[in-house]
Amino acid sequence: FFLVSVSTAISGHDTTQSWHFLSLSSTQLLGILEVIFLVVVTFFAAKGVDKIAAVSNVGGFFTLAITIGFTLVSILVFFLNHGHLAEPLTTQSLVHSPNPAFQSPIAVVSFIVYALFAYGGLETSAGVIDSVDKPEKTFPKALITAMIWMTALYVLNILMCGVAANWSSELSGKNVDLANVEYVLINNLGVETGKAFGLSHSASLTLGATFSRFAELADVLAGISAAFLMVYSPVKSFIEGCDPKLLPKNLVKLNKHGMPERSMWVQAVIVSVIILFISFGGNAAGQFYTILMDMMNVSSSAPYLFLIGAYPFFKMKQGIDRPFVFIEGKKRVWTVTLVVWLVVAIGIIFTCVEPLFTGDYATSFWT
Repeated sequence: FFLVSVSTAISGHDTTQSWHFLSLSSTQLLGILEVIFLVVVTFFAAKGVDKIAAVSNVGGFFTLAITIGFTLVSILVFFLNHGHLAEPLTTQSLVHSPNPAFQSPIAVVSFIVYALFAYGGLETSAGVIDSVDKPEKTFPKALITAMIWMTALYVLNILMCGVAANWSSELSGKNVDLANVEYVLINNLGVETGKAFGLSHSASLTLGATFSRFAELADVLAGISAAFLMVYSPVKSFIEGCDPKLLPKNLVKLNKHGMPERSMWVQAVIVSVIILFISFGGNAAGQFYTILMDMMNVSSSAPYLFLIGAYPFFKMKQGIDRPFVFIEGKKRVWTVTLVVWLVVAIGIIFTCVEPLFTGDYATSFWT
């Protein structure tokens, strides 16, 4: 996905599907480039948490800038077009997706994992809570604020997508996949903005390319930021939260920067092998990105089942300092735990099973 961002930042649109080198297909070349990117990120992330923090601050700012910018420009186009929507808003459209991949009840339930993944960074950021000032106040406040903002912006931006883009004419083509759909939407928004202001066709296309280039540049920075955090934070949490007797001493040893460097490199090797297997498996670009997205969603969501299941027993433990308590009462704790656990479990199961109903065995296997 980072490479798609780089491609669009350079050329104004996604060209990765046409990338070739020697006898390698575009998907195979992307796989190799992904491994190189992962090695570079792991090398620099192992140099210390201060390097990760510096990159994350820049990436976070640009991520928010895209989201708010897309919303504001969409509202502007909505008023300039006198309230006309490219994707009509009807009672039917609120409950029935125009995407043929999400027509069946099973497919709709499998989308739960996509929704959960939207909040995936929240628990990852907990891995660096020991580097936060006054975490007992700052961290809960940040989580709740982020949750409210993210929910509001997701709902609003899903509606905003329909202001300038129609599913059938802009998003249903084979050249649109999970990696580049954001840029297709933003490019189209720029074109529609130009039309709304009465610009010529060529000027509108130029504005669309400018919009998508800015979004790509922001995503390149955000992508580097996310990569730095993801190669470090989960490994750190895993090592520090695990009984030292269960892991080899060489694996948990910290380097001079206080980083679990050996574990990070083991992780890089494992992920690289998986990426190469998928990219050389003969998948087209669309399926390749779907497999990667499903794998990301499920691998990020599955550990929650253990965390959620452990929660009531954590609440029962006596003599623990609890600077922040959100859910009170034994019945409420068990009710919330059961509901949340079932939602996550059902979402994961259906995400893995749903491709089988369409004969997509590769996606189901890797997921």
